[in-house]
Amino acid sequence: MDLLKTPSVQSLLDSDLESVGSLQYMDFEELDEVEYALPTSEAPTLAEVLSAEDEGEEKIPFKPVEEPSSCSAVQIDFLQAVSQQIIQAQERSSAGTATALSVGANGKLTVGTAHGHLLTFFEQTLRWVCDSNTDRGAVSCVAYNQDSTRLLAGYARGLICQYDSIQGVVLRRVTLGGEIWGTLRVTWAGMSGLALDTGGSVWLIKFSRPLGVRSARSSCLFSGARGEVVAMAARDARILALATLSRVIIVAGGRAAGVRLAGPPDTLPVLAWSDTDERVLVCGRSKTLQWLAVNVTGSSILLRPVHRVELKSSPLWLGWLGGNLAIFDADENLRLWGDDYDKPLDLSQIEPVYASAFFKGLWTDGRVSRAMCMAGGSALGGACVAEGALALLGRRGVVRVRPRDLLARAQASMCSGRHAQALRLLCSAQGPDAAALANSFIINISERPHLLSNKALADLAIKLCLKFNLGEELWSCLWEQCAGEKVFVEALGEATVRGELYDAPPSPDCSQELIERLADCDPGLVERVVASLPLTSLDPHRSSVFTRDKGLWRGVGAIAAALGGSSGAMKELVGYVEASCGGGPSCRCAGGALLLAAADALGGRGAGGRPLPDHARPSARHDALHTLLAETERGGRSPLHVLCAHDARACVRLLEQSAREPPFAGPLGKQNRLRVARALLAVAHLLQVPDDRVEILEFVTGQLSTGALPGDREVVSGAKELAACTAGERSDRAWLALLLRAPATPAVSLPGAPAVAVAAPPPPPPRPQLAAHRAAAAAATRPRVLWRLDVLLDNHAEALPRFFEIENPSTADVDELFEYLASRTEADCVGAKKQMEDYLSKLIELRPRATAALVTDQFSDILSTTLRTVASDCALEFADCLLEAGRLRGEAAAAHFRNLCARRPATASAFLEKNPGMLRPEEALAIVRETGAREAEPACLEATGDPGAALDALLNLVSDAEGETETGLLRRACELCTRVTPGVPAETAGGMWARLLKRAESMPPALLLEAAAYLPPEQLAARVCSAPRVAQAALVAASGQLGAWECAARVAAREVHEALALALATARRGVAVRGRCTRCGRALGAADGACRTTHCARACHMSCDAGGACHACGARVPDAVVSVPPPRAPVPSAPASQDHSLQLVAPPRPDLEGIV
Repeated sequence: MDLLKTPSVQSLLDSDLESVGSLQYMDFEELDEVEYALPTSEAPTLAEVLSAEDEGEEKIPFKPVEEPSSCSAVQIDFLQAVSQQIIQAQERSSAGTATALSVGANGKLTVGTAHGHLLTFFEQTLRWVCDSNTDRGAVSCVAYNQDSTRLLAGYARGLICQYDSIQGVVLRRVTLGGEIWGTLRVTWAGMSGLALDTGGSVWLIKFSRPLGVRSARSSCLFSGARGEVVAMAARDARILALATLSRVIIVAGGRAAGVRLAGPPDTLPVLAWSDTDERVLVCGRSKTLQWLAVNVTGSSILLRPVHRVELKSSPLWLGWLGGNLAIFDADENLRLWGDDYDKPLDLSQIEPVYASAFFKGLWTDGRVSRAMCMAGGSALGGACVAEGALALLGRRGVVRVRPRDLLARAQASMCSGRHAQALRLLCSAQGPDAAALANSFIINISERPHLLSNKALADLAIKLCLKFNLGEELWSCLWEQCAGEKVFVEALGEATVRGELYDAPPSPDCSQELIERLADCDPGLVERVVASLPLTSLDPHRSSVFTRDKGLWRGVGAIAAALGGSSGAMKELVGYVEASCGGGPSCRCAGGALLLAAADALGGRGAGGRPLPDHARPSARHDALHTLLAETERGGRSPLHVLCAHDARACVRLLEQSAREPPFAGPLGKQNRLRVARALLAVAHLLQVPDDRVEILEFVTGQLSTGALPGDREVVSGAKELAACTAGERSDRAWLALLLRAPATPAVSLPGAPAVAVAAPPPPPPRPQLAAHRAAAAAATRPRVLWRLDVLLDNHAEALPRFFEIENPSTADVDELFEYLASRTEADCVGAKKQMEDYLSKLIELRPRATAALVTDQFSDILSTTLRTVASDCALEFADCLLEAGRLRGEAAAAHFRNLCARRPATASAFLEKNPGMLRPEEALAIVRETGAREAEPACLEATGDPGAALDALLNLVSDAEGETETGLLRRACELCTRVTPGVPAETAGGMWARLLKRAESMPPALLLEAAAYLPPEQLAARVCSAPRVAQAALVAASGQLGAWECAARVAAREVHEALALALATARRGVAVRGRCTRCGRALGAADGACRTTHCARACHMSCDAGGACHACGARVPDAVVSVPPPRAPVPSAPASQDHSLQLVAPPRPDLEGIV
C-alpha cells in the first residue's frame, strides 16, 4: 500500500500524522517523488492538462456547460482538483483510465482505475492510493457504507476488498465464484455487503470478527442460472430489488416475488428506491418508466403498479436529487422528473464512463454473461449520489450536480419573464427570505395587471399570498390594481369557495365589489362565494339587495342562510317563486334556490351546503320541517305548497331522498311522515296541472305500499279521492295499488336471530270489498281499474270488453293482458276460446306473435275468418308464427296466401315453393288471378302441369320489367326450361326453348347448349338465333364443351396409363416382350428381333422407337435392348375327338317310398 499526497511526501507526513496515527511506521514504504509527487509551484492548470498532447491521442478541450438563461433546476460544478490528479495519475503513474467512482459523507470520494488502482480524496485532496491488486484487473465498482467508514471495491476478475476508508487498510478479501466471473457492482445492505457478478448472480457477504479476527462469508442469493441479474438496489438490510432482462424481483426474508418487465433485449433495466416513500420502487427500461408499490407483510410480498409514463429517451441511471427523481438517459442528458423534465442538462462533454465496456474486453478474458453481451455499452459506471448531490465520472474529469437554490431560481425566472415558473418555485419555498421575495413578487405583478389574465398565473399569485400570510397585500395591493381582470376575479372567487381565504378575509367593501364583479362574469359563483365568506366580511343588506336586483336567487338564499340558517332562507325565498315558471334548468324565479335551501335544511347543512356540527343537526332538521309545513306571512302558503306548485316532481324527489334521515327517521319519524303526507294531499287538490297531482299521488302510494307510511285512514281516503279525480294511467295504477294494499304486518323472528325483512306478495282484499271498489271505479268511468278488478273477481266475460275500452293502452297494460290470457288459456282452453273469439282480430293487431302463442288447435275454425278480417301486416306476422308452429293449414292457409298476394305479392311465389302441398294448385292459381299477383302465377301454372303457360307468364313479366328485375325473371325462365324440358315431349320442349330464345337477346352459353339438345343446329342458327351475339355465344359454348371433353379424355388416358404402370411396378412383373409393338402393331419378333421396353412394361421395336420416350406419358425409355427370338413353329395338336352315336343312359332312381 502506497500513500500519495500532493504537493510532496513531507507535507503529507507533516499534515496527516493525526489521521494516520493508528498506522505503524513500518507499513509505509519510501515514496518515489519523481514518480508520484506533483510539483508544488509548477502544478499545471486544468486547461493545460486537458490541452496537453498525448501519444497517439488527440484530446478535445473541455468546454464548461453553459446554463440556460431560464435558470435550470440543477447547477453543475467541475471538481477541478480531483479531475487534474486523476488525469496525472493516469499519465504519470500508469494507473489507467478511471472506471468507477463512489462518494461518501464529509467530502470523501474514491475513484477506481483500469489498472486496479484506488485513489481516495478528502475534500478534493488525495489522501491514499492502493495499487496492491493490479493483478486482479480493473476496479469495476466501489461503494461506501452509510457512515462512510468502510469501502467496498470490486475488481474485474472477481476479487472484492473491504477497506478502512480513512487509513486505506485492506480489512477483508472475498473472491466470488472461484475467479470465474468479474464483479459488476457492490453495495451495502446494513452491515453486510451485496455483490453482483458478470454472470448475473447476486452474492451476500456477511462480515464478522470472531475472536478479533476479521472474516467474511459469502453466499449466493440469486443464481445466474435462473435468470441473469443485471441491476440491483437495496432498500435496507431486509429488502432487495433485483432486475433481470425479463422481470423485476423483490427479495425479502427468504421469499421472492416478481413482475414482468418488458423491453428490447439490448437495453438494461434500472432501479431506484424512492426517497419520499420507502414503499415505492421506480424501475425503467427502454422508454418506459413505472412506479411499483411494494408491500411486505408477514409471509407475503405484494407488488402493485402505481404509475406508468413514457420517456423521451432510454434511462441509464436513476437517482434522487433534492427529493426529485433524476434520470440520466441514453442521450447523456440529466433530467429531473416533473415540471423541469423538458429542460435537460447536457453532460455529454465530460464523456461519461460506462462500466460494461470493461467486461467485454481483455479485463475479464471474455467471461461475460449473455445478458451483459446483449446489454451493450449502456451500464453507467461512475454515478453516485451523496448528501443531495450527484457525482458523475467522465473521461474529462468528475462533475458534481446539485439542485439549485429555489429562491435563486425563482428570482432568475422572474427576471427572465417566466412569471408562472417563478411563482411555482416560490410556492414550494419556506422561510423569511422566501416571504420577503414573495412580497416583492406580488408588488411586481400588481404593477402589471395584464399578467393576471392568465388563469394559472392568477391562481399561483393568490396561492402565494395565502401561503406567506400576505392578506393585506392581496386585498390592498393586488385586488385594487387588478380587479378589472376577469380571470383574476374568477380565480379569487374560486379560492373563496374552497375556503382558502379564511385566514385572509376581505373587508365588506371588497366583498361587495367581488360579488358585483362576479355577477357580471360568472353568476354561478356568487351564491357559493357569499356562502363561503364569514359574516364579518359581508354587508348583508347591500348584498341581498344587489342579488335580488340581479335575480341571483341562490345568492339571496345564501345571505339569508348566513343570517338565519337554511330555514330562514326558505322563508325569505318563498315570496319570490312563480308557479307559472315551470321549474327545471330554465327556471328564472327563486324556485330552484328555494328547493336547494330546503335540501340543505332537511340535510342538516348551513349556508353554502356546509355541514353543521353534530349537536346542531337534529334541531336544525326539525326546524326545517316545521318551516316547510308552516304557512308564511307572504301569500299565506307554506314552502311545501310553493314547491309543489312550482315543480312537484323535484319536491317529491327531495322528500324521497330525505326519507331515511331525521326528521323522517327516528322516534318521531312516522308522525313526521304523516304530517308531510297530509300536507301533500291537501296541496294536491289545489294544483291545476294533472302531472303534479300524479307525482304526489305516486309518492304517497309508494310510502303506503312499502310500509314507510302508516295506514292512516285519513291519508288513504285522501289518496283514493285524489286518484279518483285524476285521470291517466299513472293515477289508475296508483289507485289500484291503494285498492289492493294490505295492512302491513310486523316481521316475526326467532329470539337471538337477526331480523330479516322478507318481501312477500300481499294477499288480495276480500271479494265483497273488491266488488265495492269496482262499483266506485265504474262510477268514475275508469276502464283500466275496472278490467283489473274484473280479473281479480273472475269476471272473465267483462274483462276483455273493459280492457278494450282503455284509450291508448300502454306496454305495461298489454303485458298484463297477455299474461292474463296465457294463464286463462292454460286453466280453461275452451272458455278462453269463447272469451277471445270476438276480440281475436284486436289481439292480433296488438301483438301478433303473442296471440299466435295463445292459439291452439281449437281455434282452427275461426282462423280463416279472422285472417280475412284483419287487413294489416299484423295478420301476415300472425300467420307466419302459426306456420312455424305447424298450425296453418286448410282455409287458414288459403286466407293467409290471399293476404300475402294482396299485400306482398313478391313473396307469394316463395311461399308456394317453401310450403309445397299446403294449397291445391288450382286454388292457388285462382287466388293469384283474383288478387292480380302476377309474380306467383308462373309457379301456380307449373304446379298445375302447364309448363308452357308458366313460361309464357314469365316472358310476359320479362317484357314489363327492367334492369335487375328483368335479369332475375330471365334466370327463372331458363331454370324452368332446364327443369321441365327433360320430362315433356320433344316438340313441347323445342317450342319452349324457341320462345325463350326469341325473347332473350343474351343467354348463358350453357343454356344454349341445353337448347341445342332439343333444337336442330341449323334451326338454332337460322331461325332462333336472330341476334349475332346469341350465335357467337352458342358457338363459343360448343367449342368450349368440345374442348372440355377432349381434355377429359386426355386426362383419363393419362391416369389409366399411370395406373397401369403403377400396378405393374407394385406387382413386380417382369419385362413383357411378348405380343405386338406399341408403335407399329406388328409382332415383336417379326423384325430384327431387337426390342426396347418402356417403364409401363410395354415394348416396341428398336427401329420404331424414334424419340426414346413413352408415347403415352412421355417418360424416358430405358436404354436396355432385348433380343426376342422369332416365333416358333406351331406344334401340331392332338386330333379332335370324333362324335359317336353311343349314349350312356342312367337308370331311374326310386324315391324314399320306393316309387320310380
